[in-house]
Amino acid sequence: MEKISVVIAARNEETRIGEVLAVLVTHPLIDDVVVMCDNCSDKTAEVARGFGVHVIEERERLGKTSAVKQGLEYAKNDILILLDADLKGLTQQDITRLVMPVIDGQVDFTLSMRGNSSHIYKFFGIDFVSGERALSKRLLRDPHIWSKPDLGYGLEVLMNESLIKARRTFLSVPMPGLHATTKKEKKSYIVGTLEDFFMTFNIFRALPVYKVVWQFLKMSYLGRKYRKDRLRYSEQLS
Repeated sequence: MEKISVVIAARNEETRIGEVLAVLVTHPLIDDVVVMCDNCSDKTAEVARGFGVHVIEERERLGKTSAVKQGLEYAKNDILILLDADLKGLTQQDITRLVMPVIDGQVDFTLSMRGNSSHIYKFFGIDFVSGERALSKRLLRDPHIWSKPDLGYGLEVLMNESLIKARRTFLSVPMPGLHATTKKEKKSYIVGTLEDFFMTFNIFRALPVYKVVWQFLKMSYLGRKYRKDRLRYSEQLS
């Protein structure tokens, strides 16, 4: 079975990243975990090293896009999983279900549907800005994906745009037990709300509002189509 690499961009996640790494380092398909510690002022790097993973510390703030891009340079396998560092409830089954459709060649990439993804994402069947994804490293060679590193956020919508343009197939993988820690949980309600606003603002700087909305609707439609194609394929094999 093909081995996979995991890349995590983290900033000040010392109390949360250990729960994620404990799952990854014992998974039979994973033999390479890269943690990009982006200008951390806490013990994130120290906690990560305790799990024996590859840790790169950046003293200057990179932002998520640049941190992920740099982390990819250290990943040794072609099949990748991109994960956020603040996940709660991650299991080995989640990892397997996320990566196997890519390893089996059923789709080109996958993305998660977390338990605390927004209700509208669940209704339409796609969390198009999910940070949990599996795909081949070669699909990330498009310079457009990395064209706006100054925004901090926007990586996912630019990645979507590149992959959809290249007609890459995908699958939304339900993970009802998985939760991403919200900014309101990490900080105060007011600070968290402001950071959510700026994150959304930066996404709309990466792509105009109408393109983001169109991308969401298109991925919802394609996600249903690709899922039906996958089910037909599975029925043919049975």
